[in-house]
Amino acid sequence: MRIINFHDHFEDNIIERNRSIGFNVSVLLPVGEESEANSIKIAEKKSELFISFAWIRLSEDIPKQAKRLRKMVNMGSVKGVKFQPLVQHFYPEEKRLFPIYETCQELEIPILFHCGTVSFSWELGIPHIARYGCSIFGVDEIAFKFPNLPIVVAHLGGNYHNETIIVASKHSNIYLDTAYLPFFCSRLLPHVEPIELIRRAVEIIGPGRVLYGWEGTDPKLVLESDFSEGIKQQIMETNALKLLQIL
Repeated sequence: MRIINFHDHFEDNIIERNRSIGFNVSVLLPVGEESEANSIKIAEKKSELFISFAWIRLSEDIPKQAKRLRKMVNMGSVKGVKFQPLVQHFYPEEKRLFPIYETCQELEIPILFHCGTVSFSWELGIPHIARYGCSIFGVDEIAFKFPNLPIVVAHLGGNYHNETIIVASKHSNIYLDTAYLPFFCSRLLPHVEPIELIRRAVEIIGPGRVLYGWEGTDPKLVLESDFSEGIKQQIMETNALKLLQIL
């Protein structure tokens, strides 16, 4: 099976790094305009290795941003949208964002929300504000209002994994990725191993909505687990290909 890494970020040595880990394809999730430009550039140059998502400029006119997104999707530059509430300082349920959600639903492309509070304080010169890290309750509302919109919650909810799995169990359009789980699990009490969170998600929402994502989550965690070969292939490859409509 191929390994589709659904949660990655551009860096200068990404081709060599991905080759050394064994990733066949990485979905690049930009944080900021420069990151978006770099992600799109390498995805267009190395389309067999990378897929880029878009970064929405929330400080600008949102309907204009929706038009920009539509143009990028139609050009084949991006296949989804990444939101980082810790940096963008918004809640998913804000009505001003609905033109973006409507556009994504119409174009049948996924949106991905970061979820979880991380330990560094700044990004792009902007403070991480913890109250924006718990995005799952806003995602719950959006999943109701846009039932045909594919929504990915990053990091299996991070330190909100219980709430995230419960909310995802209500909505067939919510998916969970496994990125950065060693970080979050190392800070949980009682202690939880990353594979336990993945196994719990598979048990509650089914293997068809769990996506392998990296950021320190070793692919061997799934590949050497006691999951059946069919479930491993869903998590590592098939679910991502279906969600991105490239099967």
